Amino acid sequence: MMNRRMTVVVFVFVAAIPVIYWFSGGRGITNRGRSSGVATPTAVPDAVLGEQAASPAPADAANSPSPALTPAPARAVYWGLWTEGFWDDSAKTLHPERLRDMESQIGKKAAIAHYYRGWHELDDSGFLAELNTIAANGWRPMVSANPYFFDGCGSGGKPLYRTIADGNCDGFLKAVGRNFKVFGKPVFFRFAWEMNIPSMEWNIPGTGDAPQDFREAWNRFRQITLEEGATNMIWVFSPHIITSESSSIAALYPGDTAVDWVALDGYNWGTTQSWSSWQSFSEIFTQSYTELTRIAPTKPVMIAEVNTSDRGGDKVAWYTEMLSKSIQDRFSRVVAVVFYDEDRTAGEKVNWRINISQMSIEAFRKAIADPLYRSAF
Repeated sequence: MMNRRMTVVVFVFVAAIPVIYWFSGGRGITNRGRSSGVATPTAVPDAVLGEQAASPAPADAANSPSPALTPAPARAVYWGLWTEGFWDDSAKTLHPERLRDMESQIGKKAAIAHYYRGWHELDDSGFLAELNTIAANGWRPMVSANPYFFDGCGSGGKPLYRTIADGNCDGFLKAVGRNFKVFGKPVFFRFAWEMNIPSMEWNIPGTGDAPQDFREAWNRFRQITLEEGATNMIWVFSPHIITSESSSIAALYPGDTAVDWVALDGYNWGTTQSWSSWQSFSEIFTQSYTELTRIAPTKPVMIAEVNTSDRGGDKVAWYTEMLSKSIQDRFSRVVAVVFYDEDRTAGEKVNWRINISQMSIEAFRKAIADPLYRSAF
């Protein structure tokens, strides 16, 4: 979880860290949500995944005395990482070798490379070069960015999202769209992720906006990028898991026509915080997953940020249960999982590194080796 002040980008599966404000749950947010219930599997449209559609059945199949049944395609869950040092914000330098090193330790290539990028840099040629570097390494980029720290739109005293919705940022947004178009390859884009929790500066209503302002800002931004030809952007609606302090996910949802994927962020903070306790993956995500799949029943689902502490429970067993049981048996709509891999001991007193111990990395390696978890789209 990295300081949200440096809006970043992450890479995800088909086609998204925390900050110093983590006080409630989930990567600088609160992950106390619980729930029950599981949605049924839903096929992911080929257009959304960016994969080739299945070939049509042979023309004479209907005339066969015993037509063969076409087996259902094997489920795929694309996995990815944000890993510590992948992006150096102070030097404005991408370090793909950091992610390659983690892949080597895990023994499997990631499909998605996630990182956080400053809003003001989304129209920059340097950002374009970063995306190309990520793609050249065989990853699909996932970028997380928020507009809170950007002062180039001229708000005229209006709240953040109302400023965007009213067109004050159109010139900048057009430049952003042109930059993504030049990249040309699928890229996951998480606009104002975790906008539903108060620990994020860009949360609603903390900015003075109403949910409608956020929805209209999202739709305007997306429409402008489409008009500029950036049809390769995969728009990921990515709230934090539901907490006692979070805003309604349903009220913030921009609508099916404006969203390509839906996602959730959540963490097991263990006993690292005064308010936290050890929770399983299912305890953290079930309530929010049930709500999100109710709101968007046809959209692919991503777990866009996730990891566990090693304090208060068994980190090894947590990875095994999540990857070998929960994702496979209870969260059947999930088609991408992106881990947040960073030591935040200095700031949040929690270490999210997968390789915090040999037993931890070995358990993760064994579970992620399952063919369910794919390395390429």
